[in-house]
Amino acid sequence: MSTVDHPQNINSPADLREALRRDIASGEYSPGMKLVERELTQRYGVGRTGIRDALRHLAAEGHVELTENRGARVSELSFAEALDMYQVRGVLEGLAGELFAVRGTATEKIEFAESLPPISEAIHRKDISGALAASDVYYAHLLKGARNAELRESVERLHTRITQLRRISLSMAEGSEAMIPTLQRIVNAVLSGDSNEAREACIAHVKRSASVTLPALAALGGAAPVDADTTQS
Repeated sequence: MSTVDHPQNINSPADLREALRRDIASGEYSPGMKLVERELTQRYGVGRTGIRDALRHLAAEGHVELTENRGARVSELSFAEALDMYQVRGVLEGLAGELFAVRGTATEKIEFAESLPPISEAIHRKDISGALAASDVYYAHLLKGARNAELRESVERLHTRITQLRRISLSMAEGSEAMIPTLQRIVNAVLSGDSNEAREACIAHVKRSASVTLPALAALGGAAPVDADTTQS
């Protein structure tokens, strides 16, 4: 982990929490990694009190584990937690697609379609970080077009853990290449204004991601495999 040459714009406790979430989601701090207060103060330019407060907040959100006398570590997603996450994603993203198809403007739909090629290009380059960044843009368009503030807030609360799961699926060749046509199906449905197809396409994409990621997590954690179709709501 590098603690220098990472300029941060930290002006408030909220900025610090968001910076930590972003760095956890990006893989800068990987699951299980110990978070050393001294290194964090150097990286983010804040005192230990501020770091400790931020870590408590992130622990309450489930992103960090705090253990007495052992400090803080980035939480590791268990198989069961990932399964729960996929089930929730299927519902939320399915609703987003459904709403975007009927509420989005023509301009928003075109911008959404234009956000897919950068994901495809990054995947072909095997640039996981680039694919994740491009995916953030893609999903930002999806949520904007849905025009539902409660839905947006619900997804944003899950963003860090969703990104951790996306990183796993993108790191697997069989998962990353297969992701492109499922994302294209969502774009096609939104462009055509077919709300039912857009919802089903979003759910199918989540199920495809789960079918790749969950077995990998099961193997790593020794959990019994569960049928990925349980992501269907």
